[in-house]
Amino acid sequence: MKRTVIAVFCVLLAAGAVFAGGKSDGKAVKGDNSLQNIMNKKKLVLGLDDSFPPMGFRNDKNEIVGYDVDLAKEVTRRMGIELVLQPIDWNAKEQELNTGEIDCIWNGFTITDERKQNLLFTPPYLKNAQVIVVKTNSPINTLKDLAGKTAGTQAGSSKTPR
Repeated sequence: MKRTVIAVFCVLLAAGAVFAGGKSDGKAVKGDNSLQNIMNKKKLVLGLDDSFPPMGFRNDKNEIVGYDVDLAKEVTRRMGIELVLQPIDWNAKEQELNTGEIDCIWNGFTITDERKQNLLFTPPYLKNAQVIVVKTNSPINTLKDLAGKTAGTQAGSSKTPR
């Protein structure tokens, strides 16, 4: 199963949807040479939030580790290129992509219709949802119970809890 997941992800990454700009409708974008650029420089600069466990975070040795990091390492190993892990300011993630500071974003980047207008996305490999977590004895039981309350979120995160 693990091999299948990794193989599928390699294909998705290699399909050229490496978040380099342009519209995404599930088809190749004419003129998108982001994959070729990555292959030419023989490295993939992966932008990530390094404080997003279990996807990407720093361990006790200050090394960036996690599920997405492991996947990225395997993909780049199979592609025969170097992986460069680049922690980014999550508020500036789209700017980082647009300026070419990073080649892709690999963790916690929710696909929205608005983002699809400006970025390329691979099909998702995880099904996530924005959720609200409260203590068992909390008076908050539904999203409506948050009316008038203050909630903290990560800047730039999706705003559609389910």
